[in-house]
Parts: sequence; structure tokens; C-alpha cells
Amino acid sequence: MNNDTKIKLLKIAFWIGAITDALAAIIMIFPQLRTYIFGSDNFSITSEYRYALGLGASLMVGWTILLIWGSFKPLERRGLLIITVFPVITGIVIAQIYAVCSGYIHLTKIFPIWIHLSLVSAFYIYSFIKTKENI
Repeated sequence: MNNDTKIKLLKIAFWIGAITDALAAIIMIFPQLRTYIFGSDNFSITSEYRYALGLGASLMVGWTILLIWGSFKPLERRGLLIITVFPVITGIVIAQIYAVCSGYIHLTKIFPIWIHLSLVSAFYIYSFIKTKENI
């Protein structure tokens, strides 16, 4: 794979992640969207919930910016892809599993997100491995 192809592959990976994170941040900033997307019956927007979402949204926006930054020098910053998979995406999925097990989110609503995160993770690992040679 030549360097131009590697750069394109990594830029696509970084931007897929940035868009995913930006969408997640929007859901955190506007928690009413959560009810529409996840369909939880036991949902109320408390001060504690807004506080936790505010912290999460700040980190999500920060990671969005970090992935965009990675796209500017993708070969040099490709390690961000692995850090995004382990621990970031892994931690998000563990939290979502807890939410499903506790009855907070319906499995049918979160399952498409798990598919998306699995595909993103696989693409990140693939991109990292395929661009490793001759850096």
C-alpha cells in the first residue's frame, strides 16, 4: 500500500470516528433526543443526569476534536485509533451492557449502536495494521 492510500484510509477512519463522536455529543447535550432514539420508559432528566451528561459530552467533544486533529497527520497519529478502540469504545460498550442489564436501555435499541461500534473498531484495527509498514 503506498503512502497516499494509507493517508486516505486513515483520514476516512479518523473522520468516521469524529462524526460518530459528534453525534453522540449532540445526544448528550440534548438529552431529550435520548428518549426518542433509545425509547426508555423510565427516563427523567434530573440534575444529576444533566451533570453526568455534561461531563460525558465534554469528553466526547474533546475526543471528536482529537480525532479531527489526528486526520491532519494521519500516519504520525494513527495510534489514536487503537486508543479509541481500547479503552474508549470498549468502555462505552461495557457501560451500555450495564444499561441493558439494568433495564435502562432496551437491547433492541442499543444493538444497532453495538453493530456500528464493532464495525468502527474493526475498521480502526484494520487501518492501524495495514498502515504500519514503512512508516
